[in-house]
Amino acid sequence: MEAKELIVNSLRESREYINRAIEGLSQEEIAFVPSTSCNSIAFLLWHVARVEDMWVNHIFLNEVNIYEKGDWPTRLGTPPEDVGYGYTEEQLIAWPVPNLGDLTGYAQAVWRKTDTFVEALTPQQLDTEISVFNRQGILGVLLAHVITEIALHAGQIAYLRGVIRGMEPPLMPPD
Repeated sequence: MEAKELIVNSLRESREYINRAIEGLSQEEIAFVPSTSCNSIAFLLWHVARVEDMWVNHIFLNEVNIYEKGDWPTRLGTPPEDVGYGYTEEQLIAWPVPNLGDLTGYAQAVWRKTDTFVEALTPQQLDTEISVFNRQGILGVLLAHVITEIALHAGQIAYLRGVIRGMEPPLMPPD
């Protein structure tokens, strides 16, 4: 298996967990927080899409983010130059919960662009040196960081669904 295939499969599996976790949820459920200092499913989905968008489009491709290009801040009602990192409790409470359909539309637009980017990568490009956010590394290692962050947030989203709805339906994909 090539590294690119591993990347694609990892991303798709995390997205499958996210999609299964948000399936059938109401606006009220995606806005639920266990306490005022916690993130909601909506916030986590927005954040994970924003981070992926920033890494792939802004950092790796040196292009304008899908978020900015598609006027998503206006459509979602979310902060324009923000990725949802380091929020205070007050900021979390004030964060506007977007419509779930619009939020998943944004996430899917990011995922399509990421898939196109990854599918076009060569093994040599994965070894390209990059310096960003006081990190020095190769593209493949930095992409692994993105994959890990997505997987972590997919787990948080699934956990919150369990808090809201219990074990129904099981979130494990079929073998």
